[in-house]
Amino acid sequence: MGQVGMRLCVELQGLGVPIVGVERDPQAATARPARTLGIPVVDGHGGDLHVLERLRPGHARASAAVGSDDLGNVAVALAAHGVAPHIGVVLRAGEDDAIAETRSLLPVGVVRDITGLAAGHVVARLCAEPVGDVVAHRDEIRLRDTSGVWRRSALAGHDRCAHVEGPRRTPGDEIGPPRTRTI
Repeated sequence: MGQVGMRLCVELQGLGVPIVGVERDPQAATARPARTLGIPVVDGHGGDLHVLERLRPGHARASAAVGSDDLGNVAVALAAHGVAPHIGVVLRAGEDDAIAETRSLLPVGVVRDITGLAAGHVVARLCAEPVGDVVAHRDEIRLRDTSGVWRRSALAGHDRCAHVEGPRRTPGDEIGPPRTRTI
């Protein structure tokens, strides 16, 4: 369940979507509050096939693997896909290696860099730029200012970060050199 799982369950519950949380540690900080809020919580590991079969995932709309351990989430996603390959899987995976590994094992649809989205918003706010919305558009982060105008984020995408492995460019890269700011 963790913090992200708890928040996800609360939001889905508020939307009227039936949910069941899975928590491997019955003494976890979020297990008792979840139950208090009426969220059913099953004790066990989401990657355990016996736990998943008890949850009857064939009747689910989707499965979400949103723990803090990327590779643990990949294991949960693989297990869920193995038990019910027809349902969608929402996967929290912050590292490129975990996403690449998952792509090699499962059909991956849309990938969103939540950290990049949050960073784009934070950097704009720290630079006193008016920003309302932040979205991922293709391989870049776009910001909409308070007057409704969309623009590219000043942050370099992962594929253009000079501090990681030097600047990398791909053919047809129409964006040009990233605009960066020192904070």
